[in-house]
Amino acid sequence: MFETRRGAAPERSFGVRKSTPEIREGLLEVVRFCLVGAASAAVDAATLYALTEYAGIFYLTSSIAAFVASYAVSFWFQKRWTFRSRGMKNVGRQLCWHLSLQLFNLALNTAFLALLVEVLHLWYIAAQLITNVPIAAWTFIATRWIFTRLSPDGSLP
Repeated sequence: MFETRRGAAPERSFGVRKSTPEIREGLLEVVRFCLVGAASAAVDAATLYALTEYAGIFYLTSSIAAFVASYAVSFWFQKRWTFRSRGMKNVGRQLCWHLSLQLFNLALNTAFLALLVEVLHLWYIAAQLITNVPIAAWTFIATRWIFTRLSPDGSLP
């Protein structure tokens, strides 16, 4: 019924046909999102370690500075590279939405982590890895919306 030149039916998403380039770009977005997330995590860990071990700053203070540094990396590269949002007109609103998302995720992560460790008695590292998967999926969807669907004037679509 929906034959293509090669005889295969195209992918469908919510009743809309997706072309191969659209599918490829969607997969590349996921890969770029994961790479930026890994880079952001590396900046977080390196900043925390350097400030605590070499600068002699209290680890909780270092942790806050590390969050700020990794957040800056995450926001900029998710906006510009992952989702190719080049406009600067609504960057302030995107920043507010994105920061709100990250703070919500921090609270969500803490709640899930406490549940898995304190109630289910999982090792905290395993619990963190388990928690990361659904939060990363949710964050991808929400971040994509922030950088691709937020209208130029910053209002909701």
